[in-house]
Amino acid sequence: MIQLPNNKLILNWHRIFNMNQLFEFFSKKFKSDVDSEFRIENILKNYDNLNIAIRHSDTFLKEENEVMHNKIIELLQKYWTVKQTWKIKKNP
Repeated sequence: MIQLPNNKLILNWHRIFNMNQLFEFFSKKFKSDVDSEFRIENILKNYDNLNIAIRHSDTFLKEENEVMHNKIIELLQKYWTVKQTWKIKKNP
């Protein structure tokens, strides 16, 4: 099991626009072959009281449809505390 500082996983979704990039991120982060939502769930189940910070969640999986976006967020919220931030657009 990969050590996560303070039991936190910080995800910068502005770099993850599709499911393949999501699987690549988890594969690299957890040094395991991740090719499905099921694998993500199985890896993260090992962490009790995990806090997940999702930065720039408004661009997360932007190449996928809204249903897939919501499915992944719901998967993460099923077992862990998830906090999301959105990119704030400044008015001209």
